[in-house]
Amino acid sequence: MLEDFAPNFTAAGIGLPYPDPAEAVAQVLSRLNEMPYWPQLPQRNPCEDMAPQYASALAPLVAGEPGSRQVIAFGGLDREQALAVFYERLMTAPLEEFAPDPACAAGWPAFLEAIGAARGDAFPWLKGHVTGPVTMGLAVPGTDGKALLYDDEAAEAVARGLGAAAGAQAAALAALGRKVMIFIDEPALSGFGSAFTPVSRETVLGLLGACFEEARARCEVVLGVHCCGNTDWSLLVDSGVDVINLDSHGYGDHLLLYPESVDALLARGGAVAWGAVPTLEYKGNETGEALWAGLQSLLAGFEEKGLDREALARQSLVTPACGMGGLSVDQALAILDLTVEVSRLAREQYA
Repeated sequence: MLEDFAPNFTAAGIGLPYPDPAEAVAQVLSRLNEMPYWPQLPQRNPCEDMAPQYASALAPLVAGEPGSRQVIAFGGLDREQALAVFYERLMTAPLEEFAPDPACAAGWPAFLEAIGAARGDAFPWLKGHVTGPVTMGLAVPGTDGKALLYDDEAAEAVARGLGAAAGAQAAALAALGRKVMIFIDEPALSGFGSAFTPVSRETVLGLLGACFEEARARCEVVLGVHCCGNTDWSLLVDSGVDVINLDSHGYGDHLLLYPESVDALLARGGAVAWGAVPTLEYKGNETGEALWAGLQSLLAGFEEKGLDREALARQSLVTPACGMGGLSVDQALAILDLTVEVSRLAREQYA
């Protein structure tokens, strides 16, 4: 699919603060006509938070607690039994079992219904998302009190289950006659290399690789990784991902330290999704022109380091810096509108 992947500053996003999933989907579709996404709605229900939203895909390795954002390991089974039952599911269960559970992902069925009712030539790309294996592994305490990330067998199983979840989304979206991008959300990688996240490069590469392998085995899909803080961007490029998505508004200068990695990503047909519109730092006085000027300056920095201007233009997306599910409705819609405006300005002024 990467052979014809040329997003050219396509706008995309993640999350919305709506209790009504149909209204949330309608707001996304009214703004993002090239790559809409199904919205997480964490203000609607605690189980729409990152970890519990994918507990059902990982059963019985991970179980959610009703009415809570907390998750637990092994769902009352012993570790070995939970691993055995999970791998039996992974190998034999229908793929749709790994798709989002509407009880904890109300935007998912609403999105499928809306796209299914749209014209066949509308919305050429569709975007989904799953929680990443490092972030999920850190969120789930094992029976010994240590996060599952530090249990090698359980962590790999989590990674493969999340890959199956990504593949299930991709297959359902592709069945609607569109091309599909799935982002693996890894905010925990913001701490990579620090004392707060003592995990090796090899472990991260292995978990991401297992996740990607499972997803690609189930459906043709473009895979991205979203990290909303600073990280080792060469690590993500080396993982084999197709798209890296960063908070370029806050951390773009850090990516400039990795020109060889960005160049290698573009050379293999991948892309950068520039999180050019602030979310947590959104003040309300931002303009599309000013945000585009900031992104344009960053792109010029990569050109100065030898990256090809045409490749940068062809293989870029524009997104908010991070998810918008925790913001107010007015803030989230204004950020989406700014994202669309930056996308428009980039297409007009950068070629």
